[in-house]
Amino acid sequence: MKKDELISMWEEENSELYRNQKTDRNMITQYLNEKTLKGSRNMKFSLIFYGIIQLANIVLISMNLTGYANNQAMIWALIAQLVLSIAILVFSMDMFYRLREINNYSESLIQLINKQLYFYKRPFEIWQVLAALSAIILITNINLFIDNDNGSYVIYHKLRYALVTLGVFLFIYVSQKMSSTLGLRNLKAYLSDLQAGSLDQSQSLEHKRKRYLYLWIALFVLLTASLVFGLIKALS
Repeated sequence: MKKDELISMWEEENSELYRNQKTDRNMITQYLNEKTLKGSRNMKFSLIFYGIIQLANIVLISMNLTGYANNQAMIWALIAQLVLSIAILVFSMDMFYRLREINNYSESLIQLINKQLYFYKRPFEIWQVLAALSAIILITNINLFIDNDNGSYVIYHKLRYALVTLGVFLFIYVSQKMSSTLGLRNLKAYLSDLQAGSLDQSQSLEHKRKRYLYLWIALFVLLTASLVFGLIKALS
């Protein structure tokens, strides 16, 4: 075999190897890009869902302002809640558009992931506290609307009421925090895989997610069964 033929074969093999490596890299980038955007859609859903809660709060508070028009102390408390609900709504809308800009105008997948990591660690962390607070405002105003007694609202067990309210706030906040922690872990794994040119950490997380999903389904079924049993027992 001639020397020129050997060189030609060696160059073809190197060229094919390079093409395969480039194809693998492109496939990894495409896979991680889809996963990253999916996580972004989950954040958008949360922002939209709690944005609807803010609108419900504004409507309910406005109705309660009319119902408690002669209760000066309640009026000021409702005005404070109304201002807070509007502020949370504006902040949520700003976050939604900022997240959309991150997804649409990032120059590369690495830049997209890094910007989302910052988004999770800074503004989204603040928003989670406000989201839990907005749920408390919603529950409070539903109670105020239903139990309006000629412009007055009486809390008979103040300590119990405070503890239950605090418990609900912590439950919602911790649920949001667990979800965002999972999102952060996913993004860090995607970034690591992208830099390493593999899918090792992403696939490991996928297996863990499926395992936890079965546990959550089992827990949900158990809690639902307990709730149904409690309702049947209470009605019988």
